Parts: sequence; C-alpha cells; structure tokens
Amino acid sequence: MFGGIDAALYNPLYLLLMAAVSVFLFVRLSPLGTDRVLDEDKGEWQGLILTIILVLFLGLRPLSGRYFGDMGSYNHMYKMIASGMETEMKGGDILFTGIVYFLARLSLPSWFFFLFMEIIYIVPIFLACRRLSKENQLILIVFAFSAMSFFTYGTNGIRNGAASSLLLLAITYLPRKRPLDKVIFAFLAACSFFMHASMILPIMASLAAYFVRNPKAMFWFWGGSFVVSLFAGGVVSDIFSTLGFEERLSSYVNAGGNVEEHILKTGFRWDFLLYSSMPVLLGWFVIFKKRIYTRTYALLLGTYMYANAFWIMIIRAPYSNRFAYLSWFLYPIALAYPMLVMPVWKKAPGLIIGTIMLGHMAFSILMWYMTGRY
Repeated sequence: MFGGIDAALYNPLYLLLMAAVSVFLFVRLSPLGTDRVLDEDKGEWQGLILTIILVLFLGLRPLSGRYFGDMGSYNHMYKMIASGMETEMKGGDILFTGIVYFLARLSLPSWFFFLFMEIIYIVPIFLACRRLSKENQLILIVFAFSAMSFFTYGTNGIRNGAASSLLLLAITYLPRKRPLDKVIFAFLAACSFFMHASMILPIMASLAAYFVRNPKAMFWFWGGSFVVSLFAGGVVSDIFSTLGFEERLSSYVNAGGNVEEHILKTGFRWDFLLYSSMPVLLGWFVIFKKRIYTRTYALLLGTYMYANAFWIMIIRAPYSNRFAYLSWFLYPIALAYPMLVMPVWKKAPGLIIGTIMLGHMAFSILMWYMTGRY
C-alpha cells in the first residue's frame, strides 16, 4: 500500500533505511569527546521524522499474511467484526479487543486498524527515548528501531509489540518522585497488561527493580537463573506451564504457535544467551567497574535482567524466542542508555558508541539474512 511496494521488500527496505541512518550517525559520533557526546543536542526533529516515516511505512504495509505473519489472521478477524459477525478473541486482552471492535464497528478499513496499531507501537518508543535523554534521543531511537525484534513485533506480533512499547514508556515515569508520575506509570502499565496479558512478567520485573535497590541482587538473580536452567530447566518449564496467570504466557513455554511462522529450535540457546548478555555485561562494567549508578539506569537494567532471567530458565523450550521478547523489548534501551547519559568511556566515546551501534544494526541484518525471521 505504501507506494505500491511489494510486501517481500518491506523487511530489506526497513533494514536498508536503518543501516543508512546508523552509518550517518556513526560518522557524526566518531570524532566526539565525552562532553559533546553527553551534552550536545543531536537533533530532536530528525528522530521525529524517522518516527513518522516508520509509522507510515510499516503501518501502511500491504495486507499480507505470507510476509507479515499474524497480519493475515488479524485482517480476517477485523473484517468479520466489521461485517457484524461475532468472533472469539482469546486471551482476555480487553484493551486490544476494545480497539478492534471500536474501529471495526465504525466501518473503518482494516488498513486503518493496522496503521493505528503501528502508532501505538512506535510512538511510545519515541516518547520514552525523549524522556530518557533529550540530548541523545535520536541515537536512543535508532538503537530501538534497529533492534533485532523491532520489525517482527511491528508487523507480526502486533499486540505484544504495542503492549511492550506502552510498558517501556510507563517505566520512564517510575523513578520520578512526583505522585502523578506513579499514577501515570500505573495507568500505562495497566494499558500494557490489558493490551497483552503476558506483560505481567515485565511489569512484575519493573516493580522488583524499583523496590530492590541493591544492584547486586539483579546480577545474582540473572546469574542464578543460568545455573537453574542448566540443572533444572525442564522442571521450571513445567512449573511455568501450570502457573495459570496468563494462557498465552504458558503457551510460549509449551510451543504454542504456528510452526510455519516460527523457527523451531530446542536445547540450550547459546546464541540467544550471548545476544541477551550484552546489556548485562555492559551493566556490570558500568556499575561495578566504573562505579556509575543512577536510579533510572538501575530500573531499566533491572527490569531487563529480571524478565530475561525467567526466559533463561525455560530457554530449552520450543519458541522460547517469543518468551524472550518479554525482556528483549528493553534490550536496545538497556544497552544504549548508560553510554549516552553517563561518562562510561573516557577515550573516544563517540567512536565506541558508534561502533556498538553499527554492531547492533549488523546483528539485525545478519539474523534476517540467516533466517528471514526472528
């Protein structure tokens, strides 16, 4: 729909756009010293323009289930409701269900529904990055938009993607002292949960990170999950499958999903673990070696680590990559935030940050090249 572009070209065109932006920022960042990296405004309007481009590009994509996974099922469901037919929507995600019924009963076309969901997915990421760093919001946005799972959860798992973005924005309000900020966090977290109830896990992780103030706790918990996974991973998977606080969360552990849409791999996912460990290793370096510690960073990193630890415990389960996204939505922010708001690197900080940004982008391209899916 976006200029008649073939659906098969959307993923490579998105990667090409983000790669070009990443290279541009790398050239811009490379010569900068610490003061200019932390204090110089990198451009507010560029981030806004990039956000608008991606909202329109992904939101107005062709209605294709072949290239965009669950989009075909959502499109069929939406048209059934718009025609006056009742259809069962599982999971109890009442906010998502309300959006579908509201737009469908207004007789709005299905392309408008997908555009609306893309706005809910992308705009909160943009707003969260602005709140986290005014000077470096553009770089944070590029880290977020070029993450490995960004495209997939904007075009396939759309309700999970929208829910995670709402929670990301909510977390930016939690460290603030004003009572109103706590109310906004609670409201956005509730919206996230009612958009996709599996978000109960990262919501609980964010609260754990907020109330447990000792940063050593999250590293011990994350490291302990690795040991548990090695020696009792199967038992933990069975426990998770019987928790019952959300049917879809259990289905992630029990291989719920369409085999044609997801890569079936079992066993200990060393590749995913290595990927997930990057923000953790950087966090250990920043907090314990550089001794730099802020409440916001501890909250972001702690939420990521607590949620990621639960995925590590059930890492052998088929489709565990779905469960991993309950922490991976925070991955690019947890990785980029400390480098952009704290003096982590004394020598050539711009070059180091730019190199990590290019590596982050290159990994997304590599995953697309190797599998075509995440």
